[in-house]
Amino acid sequence: MNVIIRTATKVMFPIIILFGIYVIVHGHTTPGGTFSGGSVMAGAFVIYTLAYGIEKTEKELKQTVIDVLKSIAGFVLIMLILFEFFLRAALVPTERIFSLWSGSSLMFFNVVGGIMVFTGLLMIWYTVAKTDVE
Repeated sequence: MNVIIRTATKVMFPIIILFGIYVIVHGHTTPGGTFSGGSVMAGAFVIYTLAYGIEKTEKELKQTVIDVLKSIAGFVLIMLILFEFFLRAALVPTERIFSLWSGSSLMFFNVVGGIMVFTGLLMIWYTVAKTDVE
């Protein structure tokens, strides 16, 4: 790839990742969140792959790390659901009418969901990028 494209990718990659994190973290109070932020973060890796190739991208973030991250995010999501269902009313009595406690635990759901979307889309991209087109 061209040196201009690689330099622009090197500069824009952390900015795109940071914007994806921003969208995920603020998704509980604004439109967007889980899917939007995870897609933006996965898109940063797609651009990185197009500029540098799949081999260098996998050196930065291996597929095994993505699998472990997705498994951990899934486990945390299940634990959050169980906490919300069984223990929240007893442990966190913040439910008052007409009050918003910054989205309550919805922010945690957005972060975990964003990680799951990011890793899922990245696994799909790695599969597509590794296939031989004949």
